[in-house]
Amino acid sequence: MDIFRNLRSAPSRFFTRPLLLSSAGMFLDGYSLTVIAFAIILINPYFSLNVLESGLIIASVVFGSIIGALLIGYFSDIFGRKSVYILNMGVFVVFGIISALSVNFLMLFISRLILGMAVGADYPVSNSYIAETAPEALRGKHLSFAGLSFGLGSIFSSLTAAALFPFGQEMWRFMLGIGIIPAFIVMFLRISMPESKRWINAKSLKNEYKKNKLYIEGMFSKAHIKNTMLYSSIWFLYDIGAYGIGLLIPLIFKKSGLISNEDNALITSLILLVGIASSVIGLLNIDKIGRKKIQFAGFAGMSLSLFLLPSAYGTLAYLVAIIFIAEIFNSLASLTVGIFPAELSHTSFRSSAYGLSAMAGKIGAVCGVLIMTYFVKENKDLGYYAVAVLMFTAFLLSFFLPETKNKELDKT
Repeated sequence: MDIFRNLRSAPSRFFTRPLLLSSAGMFLDGYSLTVIAFAIILINPYFSLNVLESGLIIASVVFGSIIGALLIGYFSDIFGRKSVYILNMGVFVVFGIISALSVNFLMLFISRLILGMAVGADYPVSNSYIAETAPEALRGKHLSFAGLSFGLGSIFSSLTAAALFPFGQEMWRFMLGIGIIPAFIVMFLRISMPESKRWINAKSLKNEYKKNKLYIEGMFSKAHIKNTMLYSSIWFLYDIGAYGIGLLIPLIFKKSGLISNEDNALITSLILLVGIASSVIGLLNIDKIGRKKIQFAGFAGMSLSLFLLPSAYGTLAYLVAIIFIAEIFNSLASLTVGIFPAELSHTSFRSSAYGLSAMAGKIGAVCGVLIMTYFVKENKDLGYYAVAVLMFTAFLLSFFLPETKNKELDKT
């Protein structure tokens, strides 16, 4: 009887309110970043976009997230997690509405760019908040669950696209606007969330941190600069592959000419669902086997599958299989690249450090999207081989990161 009672109570111990509201934001971020991969199929002919304009629309949220991650992550260290938490959801709602009502390329690009600032802000603030409020024994799982929520948002975007494609060209507006209502609810619920106690304590000791060059120089101090450069560089490399390939999966399938838009969205949903299953396996084991081993497996698998991808381009079944494999290993790497900056940085500059590494990632994402948009549309294989080499480079750099499993925050 005690065993069943413990099983029933376990979810309530794991799914804390801070985790759920932080993960809800990450879910919306995942949806907003990936839905454009499907919406662009309808937007391209609707606004008669050229290759550059198409690439800019796909990358617009990523562009905005670069600014939001660094700038607003810093504000979170200065003014607290909670105030930024609420504000960025407000921006998400307003510019989500504007993007769905856009009447030309420029209006859509600018509104998605500003919406991206809110998405970028949610990365450092949500993950800093999760790291600072999670029970130590569950911290890895909590941070992994936030990444998993991002993946769930991606799946929801593909399922939404599959449901809306049959209703015509205007459905891109619904694809972009459907996240507004849940974003408003999340914003409202975040108002009652408590401020991070670790941040409050760090703020009260600000003068001591200044004396030790933590608060001002923080991530670039002698004690932290190595880790800062490592996890930022690894995230930069990871996002080149994750976004450069991930956001273009629908275009890759469309380029094959073998499936309809609806089947394209459904197959992509299935691929992402397999990735979620892989993420769940990683999440359940991350506090047992450690962050580094999971990251090693992720980058090794991504590198190999991307190297094989060009040879699969002519056969749909082979192409689907290779992308399945790439997504399985991508989902493992996605769990860990955001954990290291959250656990290796100090509370006094955690959000800034996380914002810096997330910004590096988003710069990589922009590079990946723009470069791979060109290679996919021009039927060139060089891009896949180049990204495979970059994933292997990230694999090698991961050896130099310290393991953070079972390590107390601010002690690594």
